[in-house]
Amino acid sequence: MYRIGAGKQVRDPASVGRRTRRAVMQAIAFGAVGAACGSDDLPGVPRIGTAQGKVIYATWGAPGLREAEHWTLLSFEKNYTDLKVDVVIASDDPATYTERLRAMVASGTDPDVMRLPGPDAPSFYASAVTRKLDAVMRRDGFRTDVLAGPFDGATYAKAWHALPRGRAATWGVFYDRDRFSRTGISDPDPSWSWEQMLDIARRLTDRDADAWGLSIDPIAAFPLPWIWGAGADDVDRGGSQPQWGTAAVKDALRWVHALRHVHRVAPPAGVHAGIDALARGRVALWSGCADDEFALRRAGMARFGFATQPRGRVAQAAAWHPDMVAIGARAPSPDDAWEFLQYLVDPDTQRLELDQALWLPQARAITDDVSYRQPAGSPPDRRASIAGAVLKPRSPVLGPATGAMRRAARAALEGYWRGEAPLDAAVQRADEASRVALAN
Repeated sequence: MYRIGAGKQVRDPASVGRRTRRAVMQAIAFGAVGAACGSDDLPGVPRIGTAQGKVIYATWGAPGLREAEHWTLLSFEKNYTDLKVDVVIASDDPATYTERLRAMVASGTDPDVMRLPGPDAPSFYASAVTRKLDAVMRRDGFRTDVLAGPFDGATYAKAWHALPRGRAATWGVFYDRDRFSRTGISDPDPSWSWEQMLDIARRLTDRDADAWGLSIDPIAAFPLPWIWGAGADDVDRGGSQPQWGTAAVKDALRWVHALRHVHRVAPPAGVHAGIDALARGRVALWSGCADDEFALRRAGMARFGFATQPRGRVAQAAAWHPDMVAIGARAPSPDDAWEFLQYLVDPDTQRLELDQALWLPQARAITDDVSYRQPAGSPPDRRASIAGAVLKPRSPVLGPATGAMRRAARAALEGYWRGEAPLDAAVQRADEASRVALAN
């Protein structure tokens, strides 16, 4: 555990009582706006605290991402000088982090604010590890327009338990604009199809040169947008019955599998499996979350685009599956934790994190701006990444065990993606593994 910043202590006036910093700040800002004749530039507005203290924050990530998030935490302490942030970083890997976070909670040392991987967040909600937010949201008039929707990943049992933060852009397809240009291929149309994507992949595959149209490894890791495109889902709407053996799911899996084993436009399993393969020119198309544009830049890619999820046999569906930030149920100063939570999703913080190449923003105040939608560099058009700008996004069916279910199914399908197991046997194993996970 290490501490971010020095954080000068400021004791608030007794007259403030238990009002939150944001409520006090808004009251002061209202008077200052009147005095400034409507000016929105209020650099002198103080942040007044309600108590001395600190917030314990749990997060994870590779060193580069942790360094970028470091600036967010420094900014918080600069603005809220009576609070310190102590950061617990459990692991670079979200799965290991989640295990350690559960161990912290079990030992009674759970953090005040925790960042949660989207697939695992519902299991924390259902275990009463997180504090419900509805009351403080109503009390402080919290505006959800700073967040992207849909909000089902942040809610459970008709109550808010978290706020989306990180990887909150939609999922789609990155593409190599240089290879497109050299081959005379136009940017994908927003309504492009699986068949059009396959045609592009064929034109850009040169097996002798070890250059491929696409990689199926990221699709195998998160096949839901492709399953939705076939008009199916991996689990029923109630989240209790896996659907791997249904005809439509099998059709989607079979189509993805054929990219490697029939059409041969994808490299073998484990070859060029990371997103840096797109930056190195080894693959021309890469399925992923739009936030991965920062990973491409870090890998040195100068010219790339981001397209919508291609239309499948039945539908065209953009996936939305962000991480979450929540307040621990045993946080000793929930108002302090709530102030920190609001700060993490504030539009100004989102701008800072965009500048630091951490995550793409959610707030419409940013994403509606033409300079954001059409930046000077890559990608040249960000509309496909913005929730609802081109396609209405959807979340996976979420429940306390669906994260574990999808991990189990992914492991069961590995042999199929490698070409070592037939489809029927693979989906039977995925179905059985899913049922075990859902029952536990």
